[in-house]
Formats: sequence, structure tokens, C-alpha cells
Amino acid sequence: MQKKLIALAIAGLVSAPAFAQSNVTIYGLVDMGVAYRSDNAAAGVGSKTSIDSGIANGNRLGFRGTEDLGNGLKAGFVLEQGFYVDQGTGRGDGMVSRQSYLSLGGGFGTVLAGRVYTFQDQLRGTFDPFGNGTVGQVGNVYAAEVRLNNTVAYVSPNFSGFTVKAAYSTEMGDNQIGASGAYMGSGEGTTNEKRGNDGDTTVFAISPMYQNGPLTVALNYHQAEEKDITDYELKNWDLGASYDFGVAKLAAMYGNRQAEALGVDTMDRDQWMVGVTVPVGAAGAVLASWTQAEDDELGGAEARQWALGYTHALSKRTGLYAVYADIKNDAGNTGVKLGAAVGDASNGGEGYQEGFQVGLRHSF
Repeated sequence: MQKKLIALAIAGLVSAPAFAQSNVTIYGLVDMGVAYRSDNAAAGVGSKTSIDSGIANGNRLGFRGTEDLGNGLKAGFVLEQGFYVDQGTGRGDGMVSRQSYLSLGGGFGTVLAGRVYTFQDQLRGTFDPFGNGTVGQVGNVYAAEVRLNNTVAYVSPNFSGFTVKAAYSTEMGDNQIGASGAYMGSGEGTTNEKRGNDGDTTVFAISPMYQNGPLTVALNYHQAEEKDITDYELKNWDLGASYDFGVAKLAAMYGNRQAEALGVDTMDRDQWMVGVTVPVGAAGAVLASWTQAEDDELGGAEARQWALGYTHALSKRTGLYAVYADIKNDAGNTGVKLGAAVGDASNGGEGYQEGFQVGLRHSF
């Protein structure tokens, strides 16, 4: 018996360093506020006041872990689920549908596989003064896909401020809650990624970025193909840049989305944004942006949004915000509108074209 206890003690001592090299972090964010929306695109629909969650940022609970494998190698994972505080419910598109991936990193960079954010969505969040949230978000007009399923991605090391990301998805999946603009311009709504195809929607994406002090410049290109009877194809590229002058940070984006089906062009959409962030004291900031999109394949249909907001940090983890935005949708020669609405990080906007929100967010 004594020998067994000694053996167990030795085994525990031997295994202890391995355990010490691993760690798991629990993190999350809770966001709640009041939203007022008006000027609905549908005739006869009145204004709406609601208590919403996930306005500036989607609510989330996540688990992040790493293990040092030695020789410069590290294994890691992220499992992150979204939820709605106002209803006490989780997202209906999967158990860990915000992000879920496994990674292996080293001197060569990082390779990861799973469900990830698209590089285009990351680019928008980098340059949008409203950070892809509130009614002021650029995504109300500037269309993009947000997440990719079944994806292998690579992130290069940082070479004096220059990095490159590349990804390939073998089947996008259809649980894309949070997309702004229907996938490939199909008009099928914000929850769609693959337009009914059952397993052959592939995506290739690449995104170089350069960051040096106050300057950030990034490029994104992605291409999606559906091998169904329509042979639908989307090509999308975006360019973004920002410069922080101290008294103000200026940012701009420009992008183009082109799609075709059965060899016929169905979308040719130019979209752009200019924005500014002005610090106010040590804790506040004024945010403003102008976003516009125009589709030549829809006879010049156009959407324009201007937004103004203020954020105030109460601490490193808690902050207040207030934002107003207004959208104008103009039909082109075909009589079809782009249908832009004042959504936010968790809500689609429901056809409303004017909105005001105040809220509180807390991260942990």
C-alpha cells in the first residue's frame, strides 16, 4: 500500500509541469439597452420602442484555452456561444455558434480549423467607428458575410507590422445569424449562407494588413462558389485604411461585390464608408460615419446612411453609449431598393430606416 502511495505521488509530480503549461479562460460580454426605431420601409408600420440585448456587441460566453507543447508550439481553442439577455435565451443556430475552432501555432504562424469570422467582417470592425454595432454600424449598408463554417485558416507571423490571413471553407453552412446583406445578393434574408445548396458551397479568402503606429491599411478578397444548378458565384474585395492623428482618428473603406448565376450578372455593388472618432477627455469619444452603396445591376439602386454617437468608459470593462442613425433607400431604374435598415450587432432592423439607442455594456 505504501509503495502504491509513493508511486502515485511521483506520478503527480511528473505530470504537474504538463498541467502548469495549460490554461483555460472564461470570458464574456453582456450588453443591454433601449432602442427606438421609426420610418419603416413598409407602409402602415409604426415606430417601435424595445428593450434589447446585444446592441453594441453581441452578448457572449466563451472558453479560451492554450497549451504550451514545447519547441515553440502552442495548441489552442475557442468555444463561444451567444445569448439574449432580454429573453434569457441562447442563439438558435448552434451551441457555440459565435466561434468554435482549434488552433496550432508556432514560429510559422497559426493554423486553425472550425467556425470563424470572415476576414471581411474583421476588416469592417477594424475601420468602422461603431465597431460593427449599434444602429450606426457600417454593416447596415455595407454588405458582407460574417462567419464561415468548415474552415481552415492561416495567420502569418507579424513581419514589422505586416500580416497575412488566408482561409478556405469546404461548405459555408446556413447558420449565419448576424450577416448584413443577403448572401450573394439573393434577397433571401440575413440568416442565409448557402441558398439551399446541401454541401458544395466553397469559399477562398485572403487578407493582408499593415499596422505601423497610427496607420492601419488592410485588404480583403474572397470568392464563393455554389455548384448547384445555378452555378452562382460571388467575388468580393475591400480596402480599408485609418490614421490616428491624436485629436481625431479618420477611417475609410471601399469595396465591390459582383455576382453571377448561369453566366448572367446579378449584382455589381460598390460600397464605401468614411468615419471619424474624436476623443473627449480621458473616457469619452464622439463617433460619426457616412456609408453608401449602389448596385448597377439593380438600375443604380442606392442606400445612404449617416450616423452620430457617443461612448463613455466608466471603467476598463464597462461603458455607456448613445447612437442615432438615419438611412435613405432609393430605387434605381428597375424600381428595386437595396432594403438597408437600422440593425445592430444582434438585430436586423426589421425594415426601419431611422433609429436611436442608448445602452450599457460590460465585459468580463
